[in-house]
Amino acid sequence: MKVVEIQSKIQDLRDQLIFWENHLKDVQSNCDHHFEGESLYQKCTKCQKVVALYY
Repeated sequence: MKVVEIQSKIQDLRDQLIFWENHLKDVQSNCDHHFEGESLYQKCTKCQKVVALYY
């Protein structure tokens, strides 16, 4: 592969990653959360969103 092809492929993958990250945010923001977890964090069993309880 040539450098230009590799750069193009990297950019395509970045674009796909941005799409899927935005889709995940949409799913998690519209979820009717059911959190389970420990004392440091909780995780939604439906959408896998993690909430830190202590910093």
